[in-house]
Amino acid sequence: MHELYLLFLLLSLLLFSGLKLLSAFRKKQHCPDLNLTDLSAVIPFRNEALTLTKFLASLKIQSVLPAKIIFVNDHSEDDSVQIIEQFINKYGLGTLIHLPQGEAGKKAALNLGITNVETPFVLTLDADIIFNEDYFDSLSSLPAVGLHSLPVTMQGKGFLQKLFSTEYSFFNAFNFLLSSIRPISVSGANLLFDRNAINYQKQLKKHKHLASGDDYFLLKEFRRKHLPVYISNETKLCVTSSAPDSIASYLDQRVRWLSKSNHQLTGVDVLIGVFITVYFLGGLIVLAYSVLTCSWIALLSTFIIRFMIDAVVYFNYAQGLGKTKGVFMLPFFQLIYPLLFLTVATLSLFYKPRWKGRS
Repeated sequence: MHELYLLFLLLSLLLFSGLKLLSAFRKKQHCPDLNLTDLSAVIPFRNEALTLTKFLASLKIQSVLPAKIIFVNDHSEDDSVQIIEQFINKYGLGTLIHLPQGEAGKKAALNLGITNVETPFVLTLDADIIFNEDYFDSLSSLPAVGLHSLPVTMQGKGFLQKLFSTEYSFFNAFNFLLSSIRPISVSGANLLFDRNAINYQKQLKKHKHLASGDDYFLLKEFRRKHLPVYISNETKLCVTSSAPDSIASYLDQRVRWLSKSNHQLTGVDVLIGVFITVYFLGGLIVLAYSVLTCSWIALLSTFIIRFMIDAVVYFNYAQGLGKTKGVFMLPFFQLIYPLLFLTVATLSLFYKPRWKGRS
């Protein structure tokens, strides 16, 4: 068992090294840079009164702004609407629109916002993020084509939040490495795309019945049409949100994320899913087996080799963001995450998480 998993890790290291080389030699498409007058930002929100102040503070300090900023209210029941109205009246930044009765959810809010966009490019942001003062100015360095998945990081103070933050960064790092051949994930919290390249309303109809996954299915649409998809790790383009602060909130979040990926699966998606499962659960099984059989050399060698590979994957992504300190959480990640992974996978089969007061 130990030898088979070590062979798997060796093959994984060769695969990761090959992907890194491929990304280094991949020819970049020459396109004109994005003009901010061609960009509108859409921010859907529901019950974000506790986080909107920081978001609006980030918006207020920007050196330049896009052509239009659209806030879409998804039937908020707290003071979110009043906070945004006061901000718009005071600074003259943004437009507020409301989802009509009979429509609800983030997808409906995004769709309404995008139908009110007149520019060729759309940027979707979550209302619970913060970003640096040069964020919008930095967007003008992006090529004006395709879909851009811009970096999102999580932050927190306690051990659990740091562990969840590291886990999120590691999967972004894995996605970043894979992006040279097939990106598997993007985040609607910081997502920019050419709306003229696809029919947003038409692709939405295929998954409108699902509560989440606006970003996931948009990525699939761009991949299906063989349009450019860029995954970034540039710190100037990064936004930050808070990591889950409890096991319960973590499980709710991750079950939502995993559930959407069970739809419209391709053979490549299944293959990648199997690889991820073997990579994480295989390591835990080998470590547990080594303890039970008192195979201490096997235990130590497996732990060290996995940590080295994890660190290489993590550093490849985190260096661009200046978040390399998370590498110190990787040993705990290696031991704890497989259990969380199993729990989330099991819960996704029957558990219906709640989000913003809704199932």
